[in-house]
Amino acid sequence: MVLSLDVKDYNGSLVHKIFSNIRLILKIYTIIALILAAVRSSLAFASIPILLLVWFLYQWRWPTSQLIDYLTQYFIFVAIALVFMPIVGLYFALLIALPQIAAIDIKLRDIGRVTVPDASSRKRSITNIGIVTLSVTIGVILIGLMVWSMTLLLACGIILVYFLSIGLIIWFRLPSPAVIGETAQLRVIAGREAQSDVVLKRASKLKGMLFLQSRYQWCKIVPNAFIPLGANEISIKASVTPTLAGPTDIKIDGCVIDPWGLSQVRFEINLVKLVVIPRARYADWLARKYLTGAKFGWLPLISNVGSIRPQYGLRRGVEYYGNRMYQPGDSLKNIDWKHSVKYNELVSKEFFEIQAQPVIILINLVANDAEETDKLAYNIIVSSLSLAQDGIPAALAAYDDNGVILTTSSLIGQELAVRSLEIVKEIITKESATKSLNPPDVSHLRANIRRLNDTESRPAEALRDLLQIEFKSLSINAKSNPCTAALDEVMTKMNQQSTVIVISNQNHDAEALAFNLYTLTVKGNTVISV
Repeated sequence: MVLSLDVKDYNGSLVHKIFSNIRLILKIYTIIALILAAVRSSLAFASIPILLLVWFLYQWRWPTSQLIDYLTQYFIFVAIALVFMPIVGLYFALLIALPQIAAIDIKLRDIGRVTVPDASSRKRSITNIGIVTLSVTIGVILIGLMVWSMTLLLACGIILVYFLSIGLIIWFRLPSPAVIGETAQLRVIAGREAQSDVVLKRASKLKGMLFLQSRYQWCKIVPNAFIPLGANEISIKASVTPTLAGPTDIKIDGCVIDPWGLSQVRFEINLVKLVVIPRARYADWLARKYLTGAKFGWLPLISNVGSIRPQYGLRRGVEYYGNRMYQPGDSLKNIDWKHSVKYNELVSKEFFEIQAQPVIILINLVANDAEETDKLAYNIIVSSLSLAQDGIPAALAAYDDNGVILTTSSLIGQELAVRSLEIVKEIITKESATKSLNPPDVSHLRANIRRLNDTESRPAEALRDLLQIEFKSLSINAKSNPCTAALDEVMTKMNQQSTVIVISNQNHDAEALAFNLYTLTVKGNTVISV
């Protein structure tokens, strides 16, 4: 194995040295040809090879771009033929200029390694470099016809033969598709990330650069650009986080740039075949495993503050949790002065102490589509299971847009799991015709009102009155929402401060939830939004 790697590395370095030597020889040949042309030309035409020589040496020492370097080599070929024609004759002049075709080929290959695909929907198309080359060649031919220069026309004829040869090679040796994927099957739970190694087989007999592009935001491919088509097999890594209603046959768009960067070939690749397991079905399976006493592994525990970030109420604990930006109402003793100086903004410390409180699971049973329904059912079952698995008692409060569906006293263990399975059956799917903005920040609203109370100016009083009207409107709307009724019922049964776990898609209850969660926090409860 070591021997094969050494041989491969040696061959690669040998090829690189050969190409480097060829480049150097061609550059020296160009310099000598331009010097001879300047010496042997008449005084009137001597300035042309001198200027070309100066520009060539400048490009060699301080290269500007691959395109300019390529065009310089292109025009040097034409210029050498024109300058040497009066000295040695037409055919010898073309023969002297002929090595420049090899230099043009090398420059094109350099461009081909850095060319990116153009925005074209056709299977085969010419790249921008190809269009520039074609335009320049047509322009030189038109000039040759206008001045009737046989040297110019024959030089363009040689270039056309060269490009025609490349075109035929590309047409027959770069098929569409240039790469074929071996479709792999992947089982994944909806909404969860899964990774798979995919092998792509090269169908092209030409090397080039492969570019891959996913059609879906939830599908990532690594690597996806400037992939050399050297080996017969190319290994890529696909990462998918599928939705429930997404496609099962995952296809990606591929594009191959030929080695000269003149054309591109587009095609599609069958990447993976997904078997998407609904989250609700997986959660139901976990719950039934738990009820039969079987071990089903680890679940993300709601009681673990590290796994789900609480929405309100962390600042009252004794255990340090983390930092966040300062909000009006934060205690000055919780300011993290070190980080505040570092970021030039006030930063508050957060604390937690939620394990000692009983738990309430507040559930909105309304979903907008099948995807939300699946996610809602999963969150209900897994939240209940994680509490049941740790023996943490929890009360349930479920509601929809019409009223309260269920409230219970504290449940524990299997009883909690069974009731969660029953609640899932009550989920209703309603496509909402109205679009709502983000829920209001009630704590920020109250802080602004308190701040304006200390200001004695008429504009401030007018703004305070408007904010108070907004707060009262939120309070009135919250009282008429089933969310408030469900919370009142379950809080009456619990009769103590609690940790409230909120499971809602925030549709009809968005404003009511925002107001009620603020009220719960003021009263010393802790709120976690799942």
